[in-house]
Amino acid sequence: MIKFNKETLTELAGLGAGAAGSAYVKQKLLTKEDGTSVFGASTSAGILTDAAPAVLGLLLQGQKGFIKEAGKGMIAESIGSIIKKQFPTLGLAGYDMPLMGVDNMPPVNADATPLMGFSGDSYDYTAGDAGEINY
Repeated sequence: MIKFNKETLTELAGLGAGAAGSAYVKQKLLTKEDGTSVFGASTSAGILTDAAPAVLGLLLQGQKGFIKEAGKGMIAESIGSIIKKQFPTLGLAGYDMPLMGVDNMPPVNADATPLMGFSGDSYDYTAGDAGEINY
């Protein structure tokens, strides 16, 4: 059962504020006007820019209440940003995997029975005169 009370609301608000605070620190304090990091232009400088708010989050995590949760939010956003930039294939952005049954999936080989849902033609069944599907 989900427990929703004042403490839960404080935790959620703290996590959100910490994530926003982490992004603010990176954008306003650790990034120059030309978009480069204050640590330089190397790959390690980008990692330092993303990791710096996590250090501040670790300091805040030792506190109590809202501030503690804000520290956790800063750590989570900072680590998530590092993962997103260093391992872009882990995320869903830009990943285009065809689903089973779409018309453009070829059969396994020419002599085999086609895969389920493969029609083999290029007719657009969704382009009706009134925007309706043609059967």
